Amino acid sequence: MRRAWPLLSFVAATAALGCEITSDGSTGDPPTEPTPGELGDGARLRDIIKPAEWFDPGNQESVDCAIPLDQHVEVTGQVIVAIDRFDETSEGAVGNIYIQDLYGDDEEPLPFSGVTVFDPAFTPPDLRLFEGDVVDTVGNFMEFPGPTSGPFNFCASLPEIGGTMTFRFDHGPAQPITVVNENGGPTRFSNVLGYENARQWLGMLVRIEGVAISGPPDKDPSGRYTATINMGSVAFEDSIAISNELFDLENEGPELADGTTFSAVTGVITFFYGFKLAPRSIDDFEM
Repeated sequence: MRRAWPLLSFVAATAALGCEITSDGSTGDPPTEPTPGELGDGARLRDIIKPAEWFDPGNQESVDCAIPLDQHVEVTGQVIVAIDRFDETSEGAVGNIYIQDLYGDDEEPLPFSGVTVFDPAFTPPDLRLFEGDVVDTVGNFMEFPGPTSGPFNFCASLPEIGGTMTFRFDHGPAQPITVVNENGGPTRFSNVLGYENARQWLGMLVRIEGVAISGPPDKDPSGRYTATINMGSVAFEDSIAISNELFDLENEGPELADGTTFSAVTGVITFFYGFKLAPRSIDDFEM
C-alpha cells in the first residue's frame, strides 16, 4: 500500500470490510438497481486499460511524460479478487479493492482486465463487499505517475479507479490465470518480465509456477516485507517480489529463505516503484 486513507474514506472502507458502520453514520441509502444484463452495459476494464505507449526506458527521471489525462468511467461486471485488510505499515494502509473483468467458467481472463480501486465509496454507504462479489464501479480512471515527492522511473504509471462501487451479484472466488509455466524453458518469465510485459496483469489474480526465492527476505522500516523471486539474470527493476500487502506474510506465511521453492504461488500483481506478487493467505502457496 502506498498511502493511508483520509478519515472519511477509511470509515467508508470499514463498511466494505464487514464492520457495523456506515460512511455517514446512518443506516445507508436505499439500494440502487444495477444496470440491465448479467454484466451490465458499462465498459469492461479491458476496454479502457491499454499498453503504456508513454513508457520511456530512456527517461529515467520521468521528465515531461505523456501520461494520459484522467477520464470518467462506468465499468460493470467485475469480480472482486482481493480486499486489502492487512495494515502492513501500521499507518491505516488498508482498503484498496482489486477487481477484474468477470469471465465465464470456460473462458481464460484476458490481459489488461484488472485494476486497483483506490479510496472507494459505496452505494448504499453501508454496503459490505467480499471477495467473489461482482460489482459495478463509476468514477475517475487515472494513470497514477507516482508520489509528487518522486515519480515512478521511465514514465511508468499505475492504472487505478477512484469511485463508487455497487453490488451486482455473488459469483464466488475468481480463479487465477497462470502467467508463468514451470516447464516454459529459459524464457518462461518473459510474460511478466519488465514493465511493458508485467503491466498487462496489474490488479489481476495470477499464478506463477516454479517459484524459487532469491536471497533473504527484506523488511523495510515502514513494515513492508518482501521476498524476491529468482527470475534469472534480470535488472533489479524487472524483478518481481512476493509482498505482504494483503496478509501477514512474515508471521503467517511460509518460510521464505534463500533457495526456498514452491510449485506455484498465487496472488494479485501490484506496482509501486516495482512489481509485486501479493498472496492473500498461506493457501496461495503450493508446495
